[in-house]
Amino acid sequence: MHKANCSRRVSRKSARYMRSLYPLHRDSNRTGGFHLEISIICVPFQIDVGRWGCALGPQAYLNAGLIDRLRSAGHTVIDPVWIELPNKERTRDTITNLGRIAHYTSEQVSAALHNPDRIALVLEGDCNHAPGAIGGVAQACGSAGVAWFDAHGDMATMETTTSGMIGGMPYAVALGWEFADWREAAGLDTPVRPEAAALLGTSDLDPGEIAALQTHPILHLDAHELTHANVSERVAQAFRPRLNEAAGWYVHIDLDVAGPEVVPGALTPAPYWPPRQNLLEAAATLGHLLPIKALSLAAYNPSSDPGKLGSIFGIEMAMAVIGTS
Repeated sequence: MHKANCSRRVSRKSARYMRSLYPLHRDSNRTGGFHLEISIICVPFQIDVGRWGCALGPQAYLNAGLIDRLRSAGHTVIDPVWIELPNKERTRDTITNLGRIAHYTSEQVSAALHNPDRIALVLEGDCNHAPGAIGGVAQACGSAGVAWFDAHGDMATMETTTSGMIGGMPYAVALGWEFADWREAAGLDTPVRPEAAALLGTSDLDPGEIAALQTHPILHLDAHELTHANVSERVAQAFRPRLNEAAGWYVHIDLDVAGPEVVPGALTPAPYWPPRQNLLEAAATLGHLLPIKALSLAAYNPSSDPGKLGSIFGIEMAMAVIGTS
């Protein structure tokens, strides 16, 4: 399969030298600070169900002016593509349905990324649709790294879950710990390597997730670590050793990471959370630093947010990562 030119390869010595001179150096493979073509891909499902709850999130971002904000920042925006699950393909099995949604999502992300100057902005109903976006990056680039903002780990498996909630498992799926059929349907033939995985902003982890983070070399910056001053440098220092661990990176933003005051109505609200500005700074740092090929906003239910605060925050986070041209 043709692979997009997702990251310019430089020697590790040269990369270290450039980063020592310019800790947040922007080059043509970083998102922030350059004109981009942006493909918007909407996945309007809460788990595998449409029409209600978080399935309404993708349209809410569009209604709140996302496309105008991107164009005003100097970027070219491709008309949104909407992922569908035809009734003739729907089964009684949720994992099979999620795999089929992931397959269509992966195809659209991969197709978008065959243009090396384009990134995919994936508006996901909930976090269950991240594997498809990650698979699309892997298909286009050869390998995918993941930076995942979330109040929760989403790394539970059927063996370790304390709730049985499928929405607590999609990161585990991408890492190859559960539901191989779902992962493979997403086009993620090789799981995300722990060295190319990061989790940011957590405040509510299951015991099994804590154990997994202690066992695997996944970068973890919890909510407390993102409350400190100089959060940009803290995030940059943590990610610099991992820049070459994947050809293209996916940034996942579960809006519950910001807490219920910023994003009202979350199904699983965080017990505590980093300041809004710190989250924006952390997101902007990743936009400067990583060769990001796809970005997602997930888990927003506009029906529980009459002031539409969450859609505003989601757009702010997307703009922090993407930047202005």
